[in-house]
Amino acid sequence: MMIPVIMNRSFERLAEIDDYISFIWTNRYYEAGDFELVVVANAENIATMQKWNYIVRDDDENIGIIEKLSIVHEDEIGNVLTVSGRFLASILGRRIIATQTTVTGGVSNCINKLINENVINPSVAARKISNFILGTYSFSNLMQAQYTGDNLLETISMICQTYGLGFKVTLNDQHKFVFQLYKGVDHTYDQHTNPYVVFSDEFDNLISSEYEENCEEMTTAVLVAGEGEGLQRKTMWITNNATGLDRCELYKDQRDLQSNNGEISDAEYNKLLEEAGRELLTTYTAAFTGEVYMDNVNYKTDLNVGDLVVIENKKWGIYMNTRLVEVIESVSETGEYTTVPTFGV
Repeated sequence: MMIPVIMNRSFERLAEIDDYISFIWTNRYYEAGDFELVVVANAENIATMQKWNYIVRDDDENIGIIEKLSIVHEDEIGNVLTVSGRFLASILGRRIIATQTTVTGGVSNCINKLINENVINPSVAARKISNFILGTYSFSNLMQAQYTGDNLLETISMICQTYGLGFKVTLNDQHKFVFQLYKGVDHTYDQHTNPYVVFSDEFDNLISSEYEENCEEMTTAVLVAGEGEGLQRKTMWITNNATGLDRCELYKDQRDLQSNNGEISDAEYNKLLEEAGRELLTTYTAAFTGEVYMDNVNYKTDLNVGDLVVIENKKWGIYMNTRLVEVIESVSETGEYTTVPTFGV
């Protein structure tokens, strides 16, 4: 059973909630997770479950921030208090990328630069979150981009989806918020180091499945338009070399990309345009989804959020490697504990 503990903003433990109506705890790979806790609205619960207080679990490294609360009267139960919010990573959503920022190099260094300049060591002292630090990680995938005014959380989420990385913010023993990038473990047939995790009709752990191919929104050529006016505007075609009927074009207005009167060289600026266009190139999409049993897989031991698994339907002769991008843990009013996985790319 999941046991939530309430902490105040000074990280003092106020109460352990072992008698609740329901509890939902959702962990996500590419975004901040969230939670919802429903309890009887007595004086003690109302006093401890205040906005900005934290909800923790001793069996989970994620920490929730209470952002919303409501009290309603239900005939069968009486007064009910519902509190909900998001995990610590949502703190990043309280900041924007305040000044024009160009990032170049390894994805880890680029994300670190964005966090450092807008959270840890910003030029405006009031923007600093004093107990926010960077963890230890290194992902060298190369990227180049320019941001101005974008929400920091949304930007990091977009970068992580592009490069298949997860992120989270945890609390260490010194009460520091620690940002971490991580990559899920590969449990597919494409490797021979980790145990395979397979959901299949052959193993009776694939309840239902659906396969779909779609080329309606395929994009094989992007015309990116940057700074300048009229015929003097800088443009660039980004393609995957498709021609004729296979060429599906898209226009991308990227006027916010600026060279700052030559401060950024033509070669560097062209790379920014290329990156902006390349992220929009798509082929046909193939989606293989299914409802699965998790009974024979131990969540957090055999399989965790971000891990790659195999979903296959032997009867159709179709299988696909897919990522566990979300897990919803819940305890219902009857005390039943369930896990609901969501798979994606």
